[in-house]
Amino acid sequence: MLLLFVSIACANMLIPSYAAIREEFNIPEALIAIPDAFFVLISAFFALLWGYWADRIDRGKVLLAGAFLWTAGMLLTAFSNSYLMLVISRVSSGAGLGCVLPVGYSIISDAIPAEERSGWFGTLAILSSISNGAGQGLSSFLGPIFSWRFPFLLLAVISVIVIIVLFFVKIPQRGAGEDELLDLIELDLEYSYRISKEDLGAILRKKTNLYLIIQGFFSIIPGTVLVYFTTSMLITDFFNDIPNEIQLQTATIFAGMIGVGYILGNAVFARLGDILFRKNKKNRARLATLCLIFSIPFAIILLLSLQPISASKLNIAYPIPIPTDQLWTYIFRTIGAIFVAYPTYIIFFIFALVASMLGAGPVANRNAVMIDVNMPEHKGTSASFFKLSEQLSKGITLLISFTLISILGSVFNMLFVTVFFWFPAAILWYLASKNVEEDMTYKSRILSERKQVSLIDYIFELEIQMDRAIQKVQDSRYYIHTNQAKFKELLEDALKIFKFCEHEGESRSITNIEKKAHIMYLRVLLLKHETDNIFKKLNQPNLTVDKMNLLKRELSKNSIRISEWEKSTFGEIQTYYEDASLKIIEARLNRKKHLIKGLGKISEAIQIYERIKYLLNERLEIVEENQELSEDETIIRDKEQELYDKCIKSLNATIKLKEEIEYALNQLKDKGIQQEDLRKISELTQEYEVDLYDVIVDTFKQDDQTKNAIIDTLEKIDDIFNQYDNWKDVDLTVF
Repeated sequence: MLLLFVSIACANMLIPSYAAIREEFNIPEALIAIPDAFFVLISAFFALLWGYWADRIDRGKVLLAGAFLWTAGMLLTAFSNSYLMLVISRVSSGAGLGCVLPVGYSIISDAIPAEERSGWFGTLAILSSISNGAGQGLSSFLGPIFSWRFPFLLLAVISVIVIIVLFFVKIPQRGAGEDELLDLIELDLEYSYRISKEDLGAILRKKTNLYLIIQGFFSIIPGTVLVYFTTSMLITDFFNDIPNEIQLQTATIFAGMIGVGYILGNAVFARLGDILFRKNKKNRARLATLCLIFSIPFAIILLLSLQPISASKLNIAYPIPIPTDQLWTYIFRTIGAIFVAYPTYIIFFIFALVASMLGAGPVANRNAVMIDVNMPEHKGTSASFFKLSEQLSKGITLLISFTLISILGSVFNMLFVTVFFWFPAAILWYLASKNVEEDMTYKSRILSERKQVSLIDYIFELEIQMDRAIQKVQDSRYYIHTNQAKFKELLEDALKIFKFCEHEGESRSITNIEKKAHIMYLRVLLLKHETDNIFKKLNQPNLTVDKMNLLKRELSKNSIRISEWEKSTFGEIQTYYEDASLKIIEARLNRKKHLIKGLGKISEAIQIYERIKYLLNERLEIVEENQELSEDETIIRDKEQELYDKCIKSLNATIKLKEEIEYALNQLKDKGIQQEDLRKISELTQEYEVDLYDVIVDTFKQDDQTKNAIIDTLEKIDDIFNQYDNWKDVDLTVF
């Protein structure tokens, strides 16, 4: 939030210095807003890129990269010696700011629970408003004294300090703010889902997202015009008779009165949004709708209450020039005199307060609503889509602002007209309120399902580790007579794994894993102690032959006992593989009696191969995570890899077998012979234990065309089965 505060300050910091920049670079008034327009547009474009990558990779690194970029942009702004360099520097700052906003929102959303989101995002909006004011204040008050470049240099230094602090801040885990994922967080399990390119369309198709993204385009227009042009409008149209030395500061303070209401509005409506959300999930969107509708008449009245100020009516004797040490005195005297001489400015203050408070209502609740309906891996991207819409509108508004002023006749008229853009935004908020609960329910269901899958996956990983330990125990019996050191090493490895699994099961309340690991640990520990005692006796000098044979028989008993213990799943996987192969053999043998059933056997074999592929892949991935393998682990890994490779070839060959047979059968459809007819014929062949060819010849003896077509197809299928064994030895690619 501190980083966002500092970064947002640079967004509007150029505005108060427009006159000084125009004079220094000798540029026409029509070009003065171009750097800020590019700043906004580039910020919008990069927000989408940064947001997407923040949802795919480490958000902390993305955030730091963006922060460095806009800090460099501010330094470049401070040292710009031409108008072109100023534009380039603002583009750089905009690119960095485009990262900080959506990524920052995503990170903050994971640090706070759903029922408090409006309050925290309201606080962030308050800080943003203060930040905007601080940025313009630095330029307004320090710029005339030290030059317009100094505030950018000062803020860049502060930014560097904040970036250094960020290196020591722990970024919350993705999804940590979601109630549905609390079990994962408590178990210290990672929410592993990441955004894909296909998800971009899903984000935009979600109705709540779509309505809020579009409304962002409309709702930002009045605020943009108010922020960028209120101060200049007051100077040129209403405060032009006030002495030049205090004209800018006085206008800035009156324009800032609108900002005071914005701050209060965020504080009030953010907390109200959270309270109403607890009663009904639609209430945040409903509150935003009402705020926008009621803000329109209040904004119109605040504009109509403005009057041109005559210095003579203020009854203040201004020295010429006003001494620098007395500037603040005359600024506050002037403000007080305006309220006395022109009471309509009291109305301006009140309605500016209320209108900006109401205008803040949607801002306080908007981010909370978008976080509520989007998946954890979509938060940054959805925020950047909204930012893209908002910043595009803001940039276009700035680009055409002077055209609008020319068409409408004055800045005042432009302000008056743009206020009505809040109305379509209110309609879109209303539509969003109709869909927000449905979108939240959908998200909650998906997260609950993913939580279960993540827990199951972790349990499966522990079971694989247990399986590896069991395999080590089983393998140890091959060394019990020949290599004592190897035997002990295998049992020690198994004990470590069982202890680890027991600890994980206990700490994460996975009771079945904990109990199984504990029992196996004690069983192997007892075995190890027994064999250690036998080994000690065997290693004694002057051992008689009878005693030695007795001890060896004891070892043999232990070896037999190990063989009777639970087997690892690798043996079961090998059995699955053989079972799939048997199904193909069964399909081949029975093709002349039950062709269609044989096709079903082939489909079952494919399912088994796919299951074997998945199980072996999981085992091999876990091995890859631990690169340093012992000799026995390498042997096991090689066996698993060999079976995996065979499974892939068999799977691809079986898929091809099925496709070729289906293709041959589909060709019969072109000749009017349906698969259902073949099914009935196959049932007859199975029932009466007769050859399929005999049935076909007898059934279609009067229809040579049909008979020949079926026999040709069956012969093709015979050839396909004959080629199957060759395909298993070829690396086939399946698409």
